[in-house]
Amino acid sequence: MPSTRPLRTAARLLATAALAALMTLPGGPAAARADDTARAAAAAPPELLIGQSTRAAWDDFQSFGQNADGGSVYYELRSGNWVNDAHRSYATLLAQQGRTIQVGISWKDNPPGFTGGDENAKAARSRAVTAEIAAGGHTASLDRLLAFTDAYPTARFKLRLDYEVSSFYHCTDASCSSYKNAFNRLAAYLDARSAAHNLEYVFHPVRGEFEALYPGDAAVDWMGVSIFAHELCLPIHDRGYLYNGTPPQNYDVNAAQCRNAYIGTDSNGNPAAVWRNFDHDANVLKLVKFARDHGKPVVLSEAGMMNFTADSGTTDGLEPQRADQWIQRLFSLIDYQGPIPNLPGVHDLRGVIRSVVYIDLDFRYGWDGIADGTFDFPPDTAWFVDARLSRYGAAKASFCQGLASHGFTARCR
Repeated sequence: MPSTRPLRTAARLLATAALAALMTLPGGPAAARADDTARAAAAAPPELLIGQSTRAAWDDFQSFGQNADGGSVYYELRSGNWVNDAHRSYATLLAQQGRTIQVGISWKDNPPGFTGGDENAKAARSRAVTAEIAAGGHTASLDRLLAFTDAYPTARFKLRLDYEVSSFYHCTDASCSSYKNAFNRLAAYLDARSAAHNLEYVFHPVRGEFEALYPGDAAVDWMGVSIFAHELCLPIHDRGYLYNGTPPQNYDVNAAQCRNAYIGTDSNGNPAAVWRNFDHDANVLKLVKFARDHGKPVVLSEAGMMNFTADSGTTDGLEPQRADQWIQRLFSLIDYQGPIPNLPGVHDLRGVIRSVVYIDLDFRYGWDGIADGTFDFPPDTAWFVDARLSRYGAAKASFCQGLASHGFTARCR
């Protein structure tokens, strides 16, 4: 069904004539829905958001950079409030400056009505909540957020209607109509009540399930994806084991993490499977292509380093060599041109990724990166890493070069 959402930005008004022309094309008005968001994103410089929860990340970037476009925080349905006061405070700081705030609206992490149990029980409750949202429930939990977004009409809000969504946490049947309908229901509720019309909606799936859970072109403004280590084909150590569970003594950490076949040609020019090492996960490349094919810009909604060495003999959390490699691969994803595993042809994905959320935090102290004298993660685990760019030389230089060469407004001083 065509959306009746109002145009939310000046760019939407400028795109009205173009949208009217598109109404006559195959696919009709639903296919033209939110085309103005994509046009505005394509016309503007790519944006840098500093995440993911507190102003500690913002302050670290400000120590060597300037002109970041905004940041990222979290809000939950269960309490109908920000995850904690630090998130609210950071959102306020950004909103007062008229910046962009990505808000992760969560129910899978702390489902309303969940009273305890293992992860399977929590996931079952999350799936039930998803169905309840699709039927019109839990919408009042967003009223506090609506009051906040209306209080800052010059700010822009990218709302992730839950994040890293998956069939395990959000689908009650094979079609996943529960999540699709929940996404559309929440977007419609928010738009109908937004006075500032400064809201955009992000579909942020786990990288392998983007097609199955896609809510449709009419509701989605942005597609989101998380970029950590595996997504950039780098090793992750956790308690002596690599991400794929292989003992390190039997594995070369410098070996390729993503070796895949793509459809190329043999010496005679005939189609043939060709093996190569990739610097980017196949499902990430396919998600970006899917977004391009649907006319949606991509936001890297969570992008941050992990522990690549798990060296329990040090507690500084620094990964200088891998950090620089991670940064370089992050920016090479933004202007990717090349093959995609199991798909024919060469694919030009340049210009699709229009927003990057870099989590500039010291993860050793937890997801909010707030140092309290004790480590939240043991030194030999995947998240024991200091991801603050100010702590690095080469990685920071690569980040600064990437901002400049890719046309970001944010710059290093």
